[in-house]
Amino acid sequence: MNPFGNRKPVIDPRLFIGRRSLIDAVCERLTAAPPQCCAVVGDARSGKTSLLYYLRSSTAARPICADATRFVFPYVNAGPYADLGASQSHGALYFWRDLARATAQALALPDDLPTLPDQGIAEAAIVDTVYALKCTVEDIIRRTGDHTFIFLIDNVEGIARLPRHTASFLRSLTQDPDIGDRVAYVVTSSTPLSRLYPVSELREPSSFWGLFASELFIGGLDDADIAALLGRAPELNDADRAWIRRLGGANLTLILIAAAHVYEWRLHPTGSPDDVERAAIEEARPLCRSWWRELTETHTASVDARQSLIDQNRAPTPDEAAIFEALHARGLAQRDRHGWRIASTIFAQALSDQPDRPSTSLPPPPAAAPATPPAFTHLEGEVYAFLRENAGRVCTRDEVKRAIWPVSPPSDSALQKIIERIRDKIEPDPKHPRKLIAVRGQGYMLRRDTD
Repeated sequence: MNPFGNRKPVIDPRLFIGRRSLIDAVCERLTAAPPQCCAVVGDARSGKTSLLYYLRSSTAARPICADATRFVFPYVNAGPYADLGASQSHGALYFWRDLARATAQALALPDDLPTLPDQGIAEAAIVDTVYALKCTVEDIIRRTGDHTFIFLIDNVEGIARLPRHTASFLRSLTQDPDIGDRVAYVVTSSTPLSRLYPVSELREPSSFWGLFASELFIGGLDDADIAALLGRAPELNDADRAWIRRLGGANLTLILIAAAHVYEWRLHPTGSPDDVERAAIEEARPLCRSWWRELTETHTASVDARQSLIDQNRAPTPDEAAIFEALHARGLAQRDRHGWRIASTIFAQALSDQPDRPSTSLPPPPAAAPATPPAFTHLEGEVYAFLRENAGRVCTRDEVKRAIWPVSPPSDSALQKIIERIRDKIEPDPKHPRKLIAVRGQGYMLRRDTD
């Protein structure tokens, strides 16, 4: 089996690679008195979820912090509830149910939770049940006065899309005079937290977002991390490892893409090395373009910023320098005494093929071709990618949930909401789907002829 082919979160702490400086920064905050909240920001598939799984592991926690035995790490993934929206309070209900259950399970306690109301229940009853679940969490913390509770909330974007009382209740746990000094949050997000809420909310006394004074970016790997990652495949020689590093730079995602292609070629050497590079570049090109598009939308810079990186013929302007620093954090650019340079051949090729600089070697796409692929959210994209990999066959709900959420899978209704949003983006008539269909009593199937 290709050791680089599975790019899902790492559950086994023995397989977790590196991130030592990031872990040290997180632990510095958690061992403060009182513990400080921490936000880990990074691209999709950059290792954020794996980091939370690692922190949650008791075998991993002990060498991380000297007094880690006093920590309890309940984990919950807020991502599936983002699509339920603020108008559907059931999203808050399911989130707090999962948080209360995770808190009880982290201490091996029975999860005697309040009965959840039916879908058609009044709004006030839902809020009352959410409050009761919050009180359940508080009671567990009060009964275990010798533990500090570090709540690990993955894909915290989901909290920003739920009713505001969800965030306020989370904040209230840290403000309770009896338990507040034993509660903190480590959250992950694909975007800076400032994009998730109105800036005015930061100044509100009840703002959950105001708990996060700083953010940690999970970016490029260091040399030791890369060596450990590539060391998983003894079939690779030193030349192969150098080749992979040239293709991927220090970016985890691009290194995994490059390593998967090089590994397959090493075991089954059909085609040339140039063919291997082209295949890796083709797979990674959409992702690289999305990174560049995000950076240029975030930072003020002209197209010349891209040209400066490609040609390396001038020093960047102050505005462009911010983009290069962001690329450096992702492991895509390096700076030496001569200036900035692209660290990844894959990313350099993706930049040179940007739409505003068309290649002369290929004809333009036909006019009827769609301008952009569907604008999926991260979770929508993960579900769609899994269904497309299995196009033409029925995938059960459990199959989809196990593939995308190895730990803490969402409810069937939360998955159905994601399916409906995918249909909104790929179906000409979402109310009468023909591409992504539901098979009663079984699951979902994406037709093979789906574009």
